Amino acid sequence: MNFADVVQSIPEIANCLRKGLQALGTNSRKIEASSTRDLAGSVDIDTCLTKLYPNAHRWDYVFGYKDRIFYVEVHPAENTRKVREITAKLEWLKQWVKRSAKSLANLEGQSSYHWISTGKTASSVKRGKYRLILAKNGIRGPSAVLNADSVIKNAVA
Repeated sequence: MNFADVVQSIPEIANCLRKGLQALGTNSRKIEASSTRDLAGSVDIDTCLTKLYPNAHRWDYVFGYKDRIFYVEVHPAENTRKVREITAKLEWLKQWVKRSAKSLANLEGQSSYHWISTGKTASSVKRGKYRLILAKNGIRGPSAVLNADSVIKNAVA
């Protein structure tokens, strides 16, 4: 099953699938992908699930590219408190996938989690124990831009 088929099999987000990176709106500028033909669609998880989970720390987006799944959180990174917020959002995402989106869970080996920072990123967020916390949780970033091709290339290497 490809990304679009998987998303359409999940009742909570099936109607939120958009072509290419359209679900990311203006945040799509923060994603670099050399082959737009290989963009399999995107979902604004946060907006799509607001009514069902109004008080949850929802993750922002997911998109498919070249048989890979990219979960993206676009969030400020100006201080170390943001690391806790991002890890809480990831925990919510993983629980939601496990509970409501099992077909996405089956693609865990093809998935990666990315924090794209808005504005300035504090140097303390990128080093020491905070970098280790992010790495332990499988979160890449924070970075200003996500180059999807580099992620795929590094996964293969």
